[in-house]
Amino acid sequence: MITYWPGQQGTQLNQQVSCLFKKIYIKLNYNLYNKTSQILSIDIVDAHIKKELFKVILLELEILILDIIELDVTVSDLELLNKRILVDLINKSLSNFQQILNIEISSEQISASSKSMFYKRLILEHRLLLQNLLVYLIFGSFDDGTKTYIFPDNKIPIQHVEILLDNLIIQVADLIFYLIINADGSMIDLFYFLKVNKICRNTYASARSIATFKNNLVWNNYLCYYFQQPRIIYNNRYQVWIFSTKGLHCQYIYAYREDDLEFLEGLQVLIIVLLELQDFILPKIQSIFVLIGRVWIYIFRYAITNSFKIILKSIAIVMRSK
Repeated sequence: MITYWPGQQGTQLNQQVSCLFKKIYIKLNYNLYNKTSQILSIDIVDAHIKKELFKVILLELEILILDIIELDVTVSDLELLNKRILVDLINKSLSNFQQILNIEISSEQISASSKSMFYKRLILEHRLLLQNLLVYLIFGSFDDGTKTYIFPDNKIPIQHVEILLDNLIIQVADLIFYLIINADGSMIDLFYFLKVNKICRNTYASARSIATFKNNLVWNNYLCYYFQQPRIIYNNRYQVWIFSTKGLHCQYIYAYREDDLEFLEGLQVLIIVLLELQDFILPKIQSIFVLIGRVWIYIFRYAITNSFKIILKSIAIVMRSK
């Protein structure tokens, strides 16, 4: 039986939010390793450190929700401030995480890393990542006027809100550690930083393995930013990460993303154009090949049939002559 998210503010919504956060905290005791073929920056992190980072983000999100309620922010205000709220959530979570690990990363290094493709890719999806979730958690499902997700009569399944919360925690954690990894100058500095602070997993025991991981991470983010993200937006899909008992998994859900097309740039736009050309040209090429195939089959059958008739006639003539 499908249970739906409360439609408006009240005791029922507060209880549902409380139960949802308790459930997420329980999920942090699951296997937290990535079980997909995609690379996450937190893949290099020890499970204990990863769990602490998730807790920090959850705590900051709870504080953020209480602040929004106290300030009496409306849904319209939330739409205007959402990007700034997301950046603030990332910065505060990063700052608290540094205090827990007793490490220090300068604001200049973080500022330089924030210009990366990964950071821009996440900020581009700020509405899908945070805005809709905040609306559900604070105002209920009836105040979601974006129509990003197609559900009948604003009946939002509780599992959908849970997926969005899982996704926010995992993606913000992934971005935070991406900023940490890329804040150090040289690879040797990064190696000592990870080893001295006992952050990374035992499988990354050498500078070479860490360098390989970082290079693969950069290459993966390049592919995601320029090739995967435009295709996903064009197909009205959104990739979400979820917690499961077996580890971290990702899946795709439907999301209306036509408005995101105008924020694409350069090679991303070219990929969209190529996809449109593919949709226009490929069916016609397939039709031509099907037609050519049918013609060849007809010619081949005609040739075989006539050849067989000629052979039979020749045999008949030979038999009569004898």
